[in-house]
Amino acid sequence: MNKTAQRLKGAIGAYFAACDATRERLPLKNGGFSERQIPYTLFGLARAVHMTPEEILKAIKSPRQSQKGALLRDAVLNVASYTLERALLGELTYQVALEVIRPLGLSEQAQDANQTLRVVMDGQLERYAQ
Repeated sequence: MNKTAQRLKGAIGAYFAACDATRERLPLKNGGFSERQIPYTLFGLARAVHMTPEEILKAIKSPRQSQKGALLRDAVLNVASYTLERALLGELTYQVALEVIRPLGLSEQAQDANQTLRVVMDGQLERYAQ
């Protein structure tokens, strides 16, 4: 891995680590506080790696996959999976999650690749799927 790719990998790792370590404090009506993790976003990632969101998306869609493009693709997939996990946990609505990940261009790639999503449930949770 060249030095540029190593620096990019470090910046991406630092961004996700900072989000994981940082907690937003929200005041509650009873005078207490609630804390929540700072979410992963394309714009936050872009700021951390000193690129625009458009530059990131262009790099991950490039037919010539460079180390930089591969690192950015993995980071964007991390942002998308985080967003979808928040929706599945009920922290976001499905519509909001789709609006967040739509600019990432991942839905078109999934359609082009003819991929499917398979959800595997624990036997105890299967009854809720019906």
